[in-house]
Amino acid sequence: MDRKIDELLFSLMQNMTIAVSGEKLARDLGVSHSTLVRWIDKLREAGVEIRGELFTGFRLVRLPDVMLPQLIRPRLRTQTLGRNLYHFYKVDSTNAFASRLVNHGHKVPDGTVILAESQSAGRGRLGRSWHSEPEAGLYLSMILRPKVPPSLAPLFTLATAVAMHNAIERDTRIDVDIKWPNDLLVGGKKVCGILAEIQAEVDMVRTLIIGAGLNVNHSKLPDDIAGRATSLRIASGRIQSRLEILAEFLEEFEGLYRQFEKAGPSLIVEQWTTHSSFANGRAIEINDGVRHISGVTRGLNPLGALRVEEKNGRVTEVYSGDVLRWE
Repeated sequence: MDRKIDELLFSLMQNMTIAVSGEKLARDLGVSHSTLVRWIDKLREAGVEIRGELFTGFRLVRLPDVMLPQLIRPRLRTQTLGRNLYHFYKVDSTNAFASRLVNHGHKVPDGTVILAESQSAGRGRLGRSWHSEPEAGLYLSMILRPKVPPSLAPLFTLATAVAMHNAIERDTRIDVDIKWPNDLLVGGKKVCGILAEIQAEVDMVRTLIIGAGLNVNHSKLPDDIAGRATSLRIASGRIQSRLEILAEFLEEFEGLYRQFEKAGPSLIVEQWTTHSSFANGRAIEINDGVRHISGVTRGLNPLGALRVEEKNGRVTEVYSGDVLRWE
């Protein structure tokens, strides 16, 4: 149904200066007038300002910032990534929807992207929730089918962070840092989180779902996270284009994905190390799920694990964990 609602909104956007009759809209979409009114109400619930004018029809009050596939596809510079696209006005989480697509036997092409204007149950790492304000953030998931063993899967999380880092800096000129393993920081505050979920055999990844939540145009954040999180709008003082950041990100990620297929993980490790202040010489404390590891970072190993030199001089390689403290 959201695909039809996208068509309705796109039609209204193409006729911004005039009111379009409900009869014409319903006829063009092949639905009843009552269904049309129900869809108009759903758009209004999503924050789209639509004026119903007596005897003349419906008109957009302002151009909405909605991630319509009709607007995204002409901007894509990718070969496969994002060419198969799902767009929702509201979903529980894009990763959860991606998992349902894969697990229910749908033939989902490599590079499928799911986008949502808002999430009712956005998720971060370790079961944490993610604040998903409508029309403000970039909430997406990618369905990938890399032909690699499970041991290489963490590299795709690093590649996502690098691609998002490059897209933000190129499009906004805001300085971005990458915090190991999968957060992006602006001014020391979190602006983007990445969550990867894997389905694999013993020796081969079957499906890799990577979700990213980027705070773009939030004018403020909830009090409980405002001290440690920010948005691109707050950091820059101006509204940013979600469409342009998305197009840049997908192009960047596909480039890294293809390079990985040709030459292996070295480029991803090299770029992550270049763009992250956490790569070398950072005092850090990590909980890897078994114990706390304290020491100084000494780069990544070839598989993307963070090397931490502990006080006794031993270097521990950490593949996943939660950063508790850093200096």
